[in-house]
Amino acid sequence: MLFGLLPLPAARPRWDQQSRELSQCHVTKRAKKLRVKEKEIKLKPVIAFDFAEIRERDWCNVVTCHMDTAQAYVWRLQNFVLGEHILKPCPENQIPVKACAINACGNFAVLGTAGGWIEQFNLQSGINRGSYVDLSERSCAHVGEVVGVAYDSTNTLMISAGYHEVWDFKGRGLKSRWEIGCAVVKIVYHRSNGLLATATNDFVIRLYDVVALRMVRKFEGHIDRVTDLCFSKDGKWLLTSSMDGTLRIWDVSLARQIDAIHVDVSVTALSLSPNMDVLATTHVDQNGVYL
Repeated sequence: MLFGLLPLPAARPRWDQQSRELSQCHVTKRAKKLRVKEKEIKLKPVIAFDFAEIRERDWCNVVTCHMDTAQAYVWRLQNFVLGEHILKPCPENQIPVKACAINACGNFAVLGTAGGWIEQFNLQSGINRGSYVDLSERSCAHVGEVVGVAYDSTNTLMISAGYHEVWDFKGRGLKSRWEIGCAVVKIVYHRSNGLLATATNDFVIRLYDVVALRMVRKFEGHIDRVTDLCFSKDGKWLLTSSMDGTLRIWDVSLARQIDAIHVDVSVTALSLSPNMDVLATTHVDQNGVYL
């Protein structure tokens, strides 16, 4: 198997010439200049983000959502600075933003809020380009919190989770909804194969074909809350982590588990490198990223 036991003490610090940091500059100095407390201008912890490489030279290509914050921020990865635009959905309600995604061409970002609103913004201008609304039932996209959003590869569909909903990208109208009887806690979308992986509070992983609008795979094995999901670059594998202390590898085409890694401290987030030779993880109450 590709992976074996992943003990945390064996992890070593790693520095790389390509490592970069996006952060607010001179927060203390700015706070003194504005005569305010430092915490009033310092951004809260990041809870979700997305990026697009295609427009890196043209305008901001990173979007971040922050804890208990009713707006999202944009960043320029080319020079590692905070952008000039602040994306504010539902400015009259001040509802925290919970999810974000940038479309395949890098022109638009979509934000989902704790109140069920989903709104689209132009990244170059920062202008709100409209809301996704189910006109047949309600004034906003979801009844409850939006836990994830994603765009397809052709700028045809936008996917949102709370419910599983598929929307028309241009018209922003609802095309389909799947109800599975339990709450969605995490989603990840693979643009190349068109598969949406979802984790729910019954600890089951479900895969949906968003073009055919149907469930195609169901993976069971975790016995506690699923914390993260990650596709391999070719879409053949799906990696999942859980508070049960396991990291599981599923073969999408064969529809079965091919390996399981037991860790001393539960994994909270994971990411597999494009060439599939490095797995990055974070863990409960542990600082740093483990490779």
